[in-house]
Amino acid sequence: MSTALVLPRYGEASIADVVGSVCDGLAVPGAWDVLGLGPAHRVVVVVIDGLGHHQLAEHSDLAPVLSAGQRTFLTSCVPSTTPAALTSIGTGRGPGSHGLVGAAFLLPETGRILAPLGWGSEPEPRMVQPESTWWERAHRAGVDVTVVGPRAYLGSGLTTAALRGGAHVGADGPGERVAEIAQAARRGDRSLVYGYWEYLDRAAHMHGVASRQYRAELVAVDRWVAQIADELPPGTRLVITSDHGVVDCPRMIDLDSLHLWDDVDKAAGEPRFRHVYTRHGERVAARWQAELGDAAVVMTRERACDAGWFGPVEPDVRGRIGDVVAAATGTVRLGLPSRDAAVSGLLGQHGSLTPAEMDVPL
Repeated sequence: MSTALVLPRYGEASIADVVGSVCDGLAVPGAWDVLGLGPAHRVVVVVIDGLGHHQLAEHSDLAPVLSAGQRTFLTSCVPSTTPAALTSIGTGRGPGSHGLVGAAFLLPETGRILAPLGWGSEPEPRMVQPESTWWERAHRAGVDVTVVGPRAYLGSGLTTAALRGGAHVGADGPGERVAEIAQAARRGDRSLVYGYWEYLDRAAHMHGVASRQYRAELVAVDRWVAQIADELPPGTRLVITSDHGVVDCPRMIDLDSLHLWDDVDKAAGEPRFRHVYTRHGERVAARWQAELGDAAVVMTRERACDAGWFGPVEPDVRGRIGDVVAAATGTVRLGLPSRDAAVSGLLGQHGSLTPAEMDVPL
């Protein structure tokens, strides 16, 4: 089983560089066009959840609009999971700076595990993620900023942490989102609009990327993107990327059944990237690596941070990262049925550093 890892290219070619590059083209102070997108007065940024570069390449015939428009590919962040990635897109920072270090992680300030996908109003999002977003910075610079997304997500802790700034507009159906995105793009002298598509990721989780369901959703999102492009005012730049790719993981390693838990206080994360909290990092890391073998790359927090997995790590974020982290390799999931049975049971997974999970299109 291959243990080849893709390291995030923060500051060069990562999802954290997209909106900053866009904002430079909109003349937002402090922005830098790392990706060379160039100037534009109106920009729409669409994030297609779960659209990996390699999945798109494999099914290019099903998504001709996305395939023809692909300029290059970027890396996701670590872990390559939605809460961390959307916050990296929104803030332009790696998880070590913005603080949302996974699908579930210890928040030392409260002593509890925070799972951002189910995050309401507590703990206060600005306490957990105090850094300014690019949406806020663009709004302060006089750009008309609109975030268009599902109504259920508006005002959630994750939305506030990752996407706060400007106007937030709820839109559930594909057609409704097209109309709201196109209308928002026409506002003001300069406009920045964010749009989101979640259905491809859902199909990948439930049915796998090799499934008919995933292929059908890929056709649907390609047509949706074409419809957006047709409705935008002339001269609008449409920038499309993703938060992460997906890998099918038919084999689950049941971590509950292994001899892993001596000296462990808490465990969190998700099946492709586990955070382990312990006062005995080296000992626990050695035990986990011995038990998991080539099914995972296990590191202490210090080694993972030194390797650049999370980008620069702020002192108040450090304790949120596991004292030991385990990144799955190949096509296995590190299941914890005692803690997240539903997630552990899904076929499609992401969070680790394999090319299928880390490489996303631009």
